[in-house]
This record gives sequence, structure tokens and C-alpha cells, in this order.
Amino acid sequence: MKTAIRAAPLALLILLLGFPQLSETIYAPALTEIALAYRVSAGQAQLTMSVYFLAFAFGVVCWGRCADLYGRRPALLAALLCYGAGAGLAWLSRDFTVLLLARLLLAFGASAGSVVVQTMLRDRYQGPALLAVFATVSAVLSLSPALGPLLGALLVAGFGHLGVFAALGALALLLLTLSWRFVGETRPVNLPPPAALGAVAASMARDPRVLATVWLVAGFNLLLFGFYTLAPFTLQLLGMPAWLFGVSGLLVAVGGLFGGAVNRRLAARGGAERLPRLALIAAGAAALVQMFSAWPGLWPALAAGVLLASQLAISAAFGCAIPPLLAGALRDYRQVQGTAGAVLGLMYYLLIAGGLGLLGAAYQPHAWYQPLAMVLLCAAMWPAARRLNR
Repeated sequence: MKTAIRAAPLALLILLLGFPQLSETIYAPALTEIALAYRVSAGQAQLTMSVYFLAFAFGVVCWGRCADLYGRRPALLAALLCYGAGAGLAWLSRDFTVLLLARLLLAFGASAGSVVVQTMLRDRYQGPALLAVFATVSAVLSLSPALGPLLGALLVAGFGHLGVFAALGALALLLLTLSWRFVGETRPVNLPPPAALGAVAASMARDPRVLATVWLVAGFNLLLFGFYTLAPFTLQLLGMPAWLFGVSGLLVAVGGLFGGAVNRRLAARGGAERLPRLALIAAGAAALVQMFSAWPGLWPALAAGVLLASQLAISAAFGCAIPPLLAGALRDYRQVQGTAGAVLGLMYYLLIAGGLGLLGAAYQPHAWYQPLAMVLLCAAMWPAARRLNR
């Protein structure tokens, strides 16, 4: 199918696809500082993470639909402007309610980095080539857990939480400038008008494969972002210094790189459809090992080591599972990829927001809370993994 304008360089698309995750990993180290600065509890500070994903879910619908109706490029540029406005409001906020509003704007804008850019990639690639691209994207994005927490920790140490908000504003300006200069339109010119949003949503809601994919994508993301939400407080309970959480991103990155390498190999040989189930088994085993980090009387440094080493395995499982799940999710919805991607994102981001909200609402200041949550989450994902492989 012909496209109207030359597509953006793949490297820029990968950067745009990764910036929502990068911005959140930069933000995570500021949670304890935010709790102090705004005089709120740890659970309330964690609420800023769940609120983010709630707004992200609705942003996915908005920008995905706009990408089908008005084009990929206009949707992306408008979303980046929204993200920049949210960063500015967060920097100016002195009240926790205003901060929550800023987080809503940040998330609403950042969501285009997921749905619009994924749609651009699906415009350009299909089949094994698409899986190979998603595997490359996954490997590159695994660097954000290495860079984000470390950068966030340095910003918090040097400038407090306001330094983090300023960095997010600078990121918005950089991405908007690059996108204006280099991002072209990829929507095929001969596509018919997109089907109504409700019709696409109804069709996907009846599709067992889509529903299983949604549950697994949400679950694997909760395994990852649950770590970013809970680990700063768990490590604090173990008496570890704040900088350790920043360094822990290196382990998460190694796991993600491993998962991306496995996917690229299987994209060439075939057999990637088995990966999500095998990855879940590995993640469940790692979560059970993580329970030992809360063993009574265990030396705190050793407990932290167990926590982080098991998260390395969970991150590898994430890197193995997500590319084949996303590459195959919309293979039956090529005529409405933007809208279908919006509905898919809405479903799994609502689940992520609900899951993070539940983690925050049920939070207990004990070292066993995080590993127990990971074990229960893996158990809840198993029925969907079995359905996907039927």
C-alpha cells in the first residue's frame, strides 16, 4: 500500500516508542521525595503512578483514533504538545491535586508514543519483519530501565523532584523538535474511511485471542512497573541507600536485552508464538525465588540481592513475551490499525492502571509485600497464557 510521505527513520520511531517508559523510569526514583515534599503517604505517592496509566489508557484511544482519521503525524505532534504542557504544570505545582492533574496531562500526551508509533511500524512492516522490528525495539527499550532510574536518582539527589519535572519538560521539547523535522505520514493513502470505534471495540471484545493478549500484556507490564512502584519502598525497608534503586535499572536492562536477543533469533527461525507461555513460567519461578528476600533474619544486603536478581529474570521474561504478543495482536485488524491499536491499548492500560492502583491501595510496609504481589500476579496470568496457545 502506498503512503503519502516518507516515513521517519526507524531510530527516531524507536526513541518515540520508548519515551513513555523512559519518562516513567526517570520519575520513579522521585516517589519518596514527592511523598515528603507534598506531605502525603507512600500509598498516595504511588497513586501518581496508577493515575498516569489511567490517563494513558484514554490517551491511547484519543490519539489512535486521531491517527486513523487525521493521520499519524498530526496526532503525534499534538500529543507531544500535551506532554510538554503536563511537564510544565508538574514543575509549577505545589499542591498534590495539581500534581495529579499534571500527571494526567503527561500520560495523555505520552500515550501517543505507544499507539501512534506502533501504528506507524505496522504500516511499514508485516509478518516476521514486524516481529523482528518489535524485538529490536524491545532490546533498545530495555536500556531505559538502566538509564531512567539512574538519571532520576541523580536528578533527585542534585535538584529534588523539581529536577525530574524539568528533565521531562526538556525531553518533550527535544522530541517535538525532532518529530516536526523528521516524522512523515505513514498512513496508506488508499485506506477506506475507518470503521466506527464502537464496531471495532465490539469485535475485539469478542475475540478470545485479543482478550488473552490484553491480559498478558497488562500482566507483564505490571510485573515490570510494579517493581518501579514498590522497589524504592522495599529497598528502603531493607535499609538500602536510595541510589541502589537507580543502579538496579542496569539489571533490568540486561534482562530486557536478553529477551530481545531471543526474539530476534526466533523471528528468523520461527516458533516465537510459544514464548509468552514459557516467559510466564520463568517469571513465576523468579517471583517464588523473590519471596526469599523477605525471609525473617536474612541479612539485608543479601535480601536486596535476592530481590534484584529475581527481578533480572522477570525482566528477561518481559523482554521475551512482549514482542510476539504485540506483533501478533492485530493481525486480523489491518484496515483499522490505529483504531484497533487504540482499543487494544485502552484495554490493557486500564488493567495496568487498575493493577497499580490496587498495589498502592493494598500496600503494606513489609518486605514480603512486593514478592507476594508478583507471585499472585503470575498466577492470575496463567489462564490467559493457556488460552493463547490453544
